[in-house]
Amino acid sequence: MEQTRRTVIALGFFDGIHLGHQALLRRTVERAEEYDMTPAVFTFDRSPKAMVTGRDIPLLTTPEQRIAIIHALFPIREVIVAPFDREMMTMDWRDFVDMLAGRFHAGWLVAGHDYRFGHKNSGNAALLRQRAAELGLGCDIIPPVLAEGELVSSTRIRALLEEGRREEARRLLGHDLPIGE
Repeated sequence: MEQTRRTVIALGFFDGIHLGHQALLRRTVERAEEYDMTPAVFTFDRSPKAMVTGRDIPLLTTPEQRIAIIHALFPIREVIVAPFDREMMTMDWRDFVDMLAGRFHAGWLVAGHDYRFGHKNSGNAALLRQRAAELGLGCDIIPPVLAEGELVSSTRIRALLEEGRREEARRLLGHDLPIGE
């Protein structure tokens, strides 16, 4: 019986695949090469924030566009697009990490400094690192990525685009958005 290869899983929503996301994905690929694991991404089919708050949040990219950009920029072998449904929304943060370790064969997790997960965002980067250690997994937390002294974020990029500052948004993305955006 063939054993399933362990994965290094990048965690996030990855809207736009901006410079901060790229730092996280770069580390994922590095760890996968270092430990002979499969580089993977775990993301959701819809914005968790939109579902939880009930507010419409305009996105920079569709799930299909996110996958295409990830594959164009990095040798990520697997992109897991999970449904963000009621079950996922109410999952305990510990159960979420356990699911990554069990169902998705995580050997290492990579997340941003501000990563929140689990029911009512009760999980954070410190708890992710703690639970990963309890399960025998590696875990990297990527520090904030700044551009011109400000945090690179999808929210900031959306605001720049709304103001018509497309070139500034492009610098924070590190690539052009898909046609039609």
